[in-house]
Amino acid sequence: MKNTPILFALLVFLSGIWGCDHGFEELNKDPNAVTAERFNPAFLFTTAQLRTARGDEANSLFYATCFVQQMASLSNVGIFDYHGDKYVYHKGNNELLWNATYGNAGESRPAKLIEDILELTREKPEYHNLHQMARIWRTVIYHRLTDMYGEIPYFESSKGYYQQIYKPRYDDQREIYYDMLSELEDAVNKLDPNQPNFGTADIAYDGNIEQWRKFGNSMMLRLGLRLSKVEPSTSETWVKKAFDRGVFTSIDENLYISGTDATGTMAELANGMSWIISVSTRSPGKISATYFDFLKSHNDPRLPHTVAVYTDPTDVRTKNTDPALQKGLPNGLDRGTLESHPSYDPNSPGQEHQYSGVNREVLAKLDGPRMFITYAEVQFMLAEAAARGWISGNAETYYESGVFAAMKMLSQFDESALISDQQIADYLEQNPFVGTSNIELALEQINTQYWAATFLNGYEAYANLRRSGYPQLEPISYPDNETGGLFPGRIRYPDDEAVLNAENYSEAVARQGTDNFITKVWWDQ
Repeated sequence: MKNTPILFALLVFLSGIWGCDHGFEELNKDPNAVTAERFNPAFLFTTAQLRTARGDEANSLFYATCFVQQMASLSNVGIFDYHGDKYVYHKGNNELLWNATYGNAGESRPAKLIEDILELTREKPEYHNLHQMARIWRTVIYHRLTDMYGEIPYFESSKGYYQQIYKPRYDDQREIYYDMLSELEDAVNKLDPNQPNFGTADIAYDGNIEQWRKFGNSMMLRLGLRLSKVEPSTSETWVKKAFDRGVFTSIDENLYISGTDATGTMAELANGMSWIISVSTRSPGKISATYFDFLKSHNDPRLPHTVAVYTDPTDVRTKNTDPALQKGLPNGLDRGTLESHPSYDPNSPGQEHQYSGVNREVLAKLDGPRMFITYAEVQFMLAEAAARGWISGNAETYYESGVFAAMKMLSQFDESALISDQQIADYLEQNPFVGTSNIELALEQINTQYWAATFLNGYEAYANLRRSGYPQLEPISYPDNETGGLFPGRIRYPDDEAVLNAENYSEAVARQGTDNFITKVWWDQ
């Protein structure tokens, strides 16, 4: 055939293409595509930290702060209402922490973000410290979640992409706690100040490795003490270990994430809890009479910085901080029952607006901090440990340091809230430590101050109150509430879990107990 040479040449050419890509494979790659080799996982860490502090605020504020009677409200039906004030159920806010942690399909929430970081940094020496920091941060994410719901997906969480686990099992809370404590210990041990610290990605501590060690050990102290009721010997072991390794030593080491938008124009960048308190004026929450009366009866210098009366909740110029003109709102009231309550003044303007709210210019600034764990909490935990005889040191000294730190840290919210050393000394003189001859009185005093120091950190205030039993609160009895007037032990799982992850959900409920507000979590037995 006269075309044979042409066909032969064509076959040679094609065989060359088939046998060798001649650079075509590289040519067809998108130079802007994100790949595991090209992507820096530190970019995810900032987002993981920010989203841990943003998106779940309503669950803490509307449920947990009301359970512990720091906040109160007259409303109970809308999305901006404080449902925990009356132990009533609201699907959206009950599920908010769960959804804000795990997210829905296509969402990058803290659980998924932290899992991505761990996978992208695993066994990569250049990301050594980032991997350990992510392990520590993971405990921040999950301990809040398990404290609120009980058993949760933990070991198989966010493994859909990596292990094709689309219906993760719920894990026993004891196993979760044991793993979180072990993770903290190992991760802190492996932090290396001679390796890159990823300071530009770390909005908590700017990559300060020594600070991360203290943070990890302080978290170990918190989680270890959480077991004091259910496994006191195990609790003592971990508390001693955290104490020996070194925990926070000043308020400068408090863990918090601040908002970056003081105007509220971009709500995603503001302090979310402050946004709810300051910008969202529907059904505004008020200071619970329980919390207000504690501060006032103890002549607490935090009072004017913490609370204020706003006769017009949309206008900060209506603020009055004189304690003599203020009062807290009793929990469990609504607009139908308020006017028959002895605290109600028919001559005052409005209904709930005659009661004190959060001082928005101090504690609810849109660019203000959201506290996660503080030096004050650490000192109170050490005071309890010393009172129990678990660690060295004087319980009274730790207690007084805790009070001092709790009052001084208000200046981290706003400089105007600086409380003087003399004011704190006067407070301690008027409210001296009761001593340790009666251990229960000591634990009550320590943990009541812990409750005061964790104002607006609803998750921690609620968890520590359940663990310690202090302060002793009168449960709320409101018509058709979820507990029959019993103090809540947890909140419910999202409704979708019984359908989308039915087998694992059912197994968790069978182990833990009925999926309601009455069932207690493992460490609260």
